[in-house]
Amino acid sequence: MQLPPLPRGPYRRHPQDMPHRFDRWLDSDAGRALLHEERELLADWLPRLVGQRAVSVGSCACRDMLEGIRIPWCCNVTPPELGRGQVQAQAKALPIAKNSVDVLLLHHGLEFQDEPHQVLREAAGCVAPGGMIAVVSFQPVSLLGLARWFRPGARRRPGWVGRYFTPYRVSDWLQVLGFEVEGLASGFHNLPLGERGRRRLAWLEWLGRRLWWRHGACYLLVARKRAAMVRPLAPSFRRGEPSRPTVISVPVARWQRNVE
Repeated sequence: MQLPPLPRGPYRRHPQDMPHRFDRWLDSDAGRALLHEERELLADWLPRLVGQRAVSVGSCACRDMLEGIRIPWCCNVTPPELGRGQVQAQAKALPIAKNSVDVLLLHHGLEFQDEPHQVLREAAGCVAPGGMIAVVSFQPVSLLGLARWFRPGARRRPGWVGRYFTPYRVSDWLQVLGFEVEGLASGFHNLPLGERGRRRLAWLEWLGRRLWWRHGACYLLVARKRAAMVRPLAPSFRRGEPSRPTVISVPVARWQRNVE
């Protein structure tokens, strides 16, 4: 008898120190340039939102990505491995009540997770009907996504390493979870290099904004949770027509048996 092979998980596990490595990379010159571009994308969208509660969930320390939002109550959830932040919790088990958040920002919360489906499902459950969810992630179909396959050792460095998901794939997951995608924005068409390297390749930023604006190194995907709609029932009677009898008919044989 030939035994079947033991099934493996759909995704490989990341090192335990990945949150620390990615957090340190964001403090570098290339990481700060990427954060600046992501804040530019959020600055056009956050001030237009309304609600009472907003939450930012990420794979790094608090970077104040909700700056400029007009919602009164805001909170940042960071991984417990970093040991800092307003709320420390795993992204796949958020300590947030269901249907209680009006805006939820998932800032690089899928690339460095072992269970990205569970992370997105947990985040979607916290959003109230009619609320918004925003996903900020790396774009695999970009210069960054292509260059890490040709640059030696790039896939072992923070900022280049990670599991990238296309916005179309993430939008399919959100539609299954009951969301309607409202829009997509992309930015940072250069490579995440130092200041000198970005200056040499500045023409890529100019060219990318005009030719492949959807395929920047990072993207912002926004979706709204469907609200339950109540459909009124038609009245059981109509004008001019006799109403239906409310007496339930009983067979004569059964009625005689009950009388006896």
